[in-house]
Amino acid sequence: RRPAGDTPTFDPRATPVPRRHMLVLMGVGTVAVSGGLGALLAGCAGPPVTVTLDISPADLEVGVPMEVQFTLVEGSSSTPASTWLVKKASGELVSYDPRCTHANCRYDWTDEGDRFKCACHDGQFALDGAVLAGPPPRPLNRWPNRVVGDTIEVDVPSNFETPKESLPT
Repeated sequence: RRPAGDTPTFDPRATPVPRRHMLVLMGVGTVAVSGGLGALLAGCAGPPVTVTLDISPADLEVGVPMEVQFTLVEGSSSTPASTWLVKKASGELVSYDPRCTHANCRYDWTDEGDRFKCACHDGQFALDGAVLAGPPPRPLNRWPNRVVGDTIEVDVPSNFETPKESLPT
């Protein structure tokens, strides 16, 4: 026992931090660092480039994905690109980045199984972009879009690169 009036001192070598507390602290630190790094990298991407697609919203069938090709022009350079458009029953349009979230490979829609499939590592995604199978770490990325009159505008990241060919490994 401690004598009355004696103030306890904390000695980290004598008082180990419980494992559970240490794991929580490590997790919080990781989230803080990765969030800061993500914000830093997002700032390096530059502003998006708005592209007007050569398709009318009326040409899209509800629940049937359509890949729409376009050329991304930035300054004096041009990059072949595309987006997958999906029209929901509500009329809302979803524009998906054409690159798999696992290795930036190109994916395609297959009516067999009603899913997007990437042949690189057998990544599979539902119509709503959710991961169904394979190694993709997250759902398909979406690009902001809007209907302007009879056209569709999509905001594409200025650092967009054409997807790798989807070849089985």
